[in-house]
Amino acid sequence: MKKVLSFAAIVVMIVGFGCDQSNQIVTDMELGRDMLNGSGNLNAAVGHLEKAKEVEENPTEARTLLVIAYYYGLSTGDARALGEESTYKSKGKDLVSSLSKTEIQAILDRLLEHRRYHKAAMDTIVASGQKGVSVLLGAVSSPLYAKIQSEVEEMLIRIGMQDASSIVEALSSSSMSKARKMEIVRVIAKIKNSDAKEQLVDFRSNVNGALKVEVEATLYQLGTTEYRSELIAGLSATDVETRRVATRAMLMINMSPTDKIIKAAKDQDVQVRLHAMNALAKYPAKPALAPILEAVFGDPDTGVKQAATAAAIEHISKGYGKGLAKQLVGKIKDLENPDDRLRVVKLMRTDRIRNQIKINKFENLEYQIYEYMDKEENNEMVKRELNHLLNDLEPSS
Repeated sequence: MKKVLSFAAIVVMIVGFGCDQSNQIVTDMELGRDMLNGSGNLNAAVGHLEKAKEVEENPTEARTLLVIAYYYGLSTGDARALGEESTYKSKGKDLVSSLSKTEIQAILDRLLEHRRYHKAAMDTIVASGQKGVSVLLGAVSSPLYAKIQSEVEEMLIRIGMQDASSIVEALSSSSMSKARKMEIVRVIAKIKNSDAKEQLVDFRSNVNGALKVEVEATLYQLGTTEYRSELIAGLSATDVETRRVATRAMLMINMSPTDKIIKAAKDQDVQVRLHAMNALAKYPAKPALAPILEAVFGDPDTGVKQAATAAAIEHISKGYGKGLAKQLVGKIKDLENPDDRLRVVKLMRTDRIRNQIKINKFENLEYQIYEYMDKEENNEMVKRELNHLLNDLEPSS
């Protein structure tokens, strides 16, 4: 009897479970989300999201996905193909104008997911205009949005090209960190909206140190070239952060002060030396080659060595490396680190140094290279690059 009752109970449970499953309802919100996230019919996704927007107790997700869907259809051309282009434009414009800051923040958060509508979500935030600025400024330099910093910057630039005033105004906030303000000032420089100059000049008068130099660098890029002397003066500032900003600014100023940048290239701070090498690469000058080579051979930082190698190549291509081939062939024998030797080989493989090796018959530099490769070099990668160099030196048939 007990067995019969147990079996009956199991049957009731199974039937009951089946009924519960069949009674479950898939909502318009779920359907719209799945269709937009996946590869479902866009018009159907929009239809479900439009319904969800009206019936959901908290319509934030429905509203944000719906406005993204409108802009996705417009950006991909799907709206035109569906014959809905004018409808999507009109509804998208109306909805984006009604978005709250919380909803714009939700759209920004969706960018972290890198869905297929990534660009459309960016377009939506840009379309929100000045309302989106505060949300984007809050994401600048934030570790929460580290993966999408380039997108945050792009959206600020796109909005700022139309009106940068609110971006500049935000710099006056006492709650904003100095580091974030400096990042925003750099973004303003990329916006290249000259309407921001007057506000920036006013802001500059109330700040000092690295932030002041950052503002001066931006003003210089916006055409206020009288700040050139202030930027150069920043190279010798006692504050290392100011020197970093000033040295990076040397990449953009006219009539580069080579002697002062050479001095910066020997700074104790790695970032200052790195920026100095980048500046010397952009504006080659004969006096700079020797200190650049010193960095290639002996700087303690690998990044600086790499930048110095690039700078050396630029100088060599300008013809400043006369007689350098002999020095490089001798130097490679003295360097213990194989990565350093690889950098020297990279310099030797430039057209001008190869030509010097070829014409220096008296000291037979080519044979010296071969002998060193054959008898002394023990690193296979360096040997391979030296072999490529020797092949380059072979007379063409």
